[in-house]
Amino acid sequence: MLPSSSKSVKAKILLSSLFNSRNFSPRQKRLNDYLRSNWGVAALDITWYEKALRHKSVVGSGKYDHADCNERLELLGDSVLDTVITEYLFKKYPENNEGELTKIRARIVNRQTLGAVGKASGLHEVIEARIGNEDSMDKIVGNALEAWLGAIYIDKGFDVTKNSIDKFLIPRYINMEQIIEQAFDFKSKLIEWTQQRKLVLNFDTTNTPNDESLFVCSIIVNQELIARGKERSKKKAEQIAAREACVKLKV
Repeated sequence: MLPSSSKSVKAKILLSSLFNSRNFSPRQKRLNDYLRSNWGVAALDITWYEKALRHKSVVGSGKYDHADCNERLELLGDSVLDTVITEYLFKKYPENNEGELTKIRARIVNRQTLGAVGKASGLHEVIEARIGNEDSMDKIVGNALEAWLGAIYIDKGFDVTKNSIDKFLIPRYINMEQIIEQAFDFKSKLIEWTQQRKLVLNFDTTNTPNDESLFVCSIIVNQELIARGKERSKKKAEQIAAREACVKLKV
């Protein structure tokens, strides 16, 4: 049983939340509904989320000061996202080393991915900004996503933010298989390396004689066999061989 003081604190928080929700402006209500449906969170202080979506392009006009934009929250959200994604990858892929996990994380938290996540989650529809071309839109949305996570952290704490990233952001908006494929695209890396050095590169991929569902890829550079890879899919066999070739050639 909770002590009476703890019950009193919880009751005050609940009453405050109910009071605030009844006094939301139309925009605040929209943000709170968006927060619930897309991130699994109910706001205690909706003003943090308003600030998270306020780009610096709208401040300085007399309505807002620079302190009212989302840059400070962006800094905070960036750190929280890094921490949660690192822990997620650490537990999800125990066989990968530090360098490989770093590559995967970099693909997730880069501006292009975060911009795409922001658009997929509908964040771009509630941002307050003077948006120019498409490139600036991606950057603004990506930055706002980090600020949004910073707002959840300030308003609800680390555990709620972590749950929102683990249960909503990653499964709904991140294609982890595609991210990993991009992070470890050794074939493209090898092709680029040989082209820069004007070397002749060949991927000789065939079915094995005794098992047509098994593929063997031989990588030949300037008529010299460099590496082989074997897998159940042609694409994976080529990636395995390309990885071995990259190691051998120190690409």
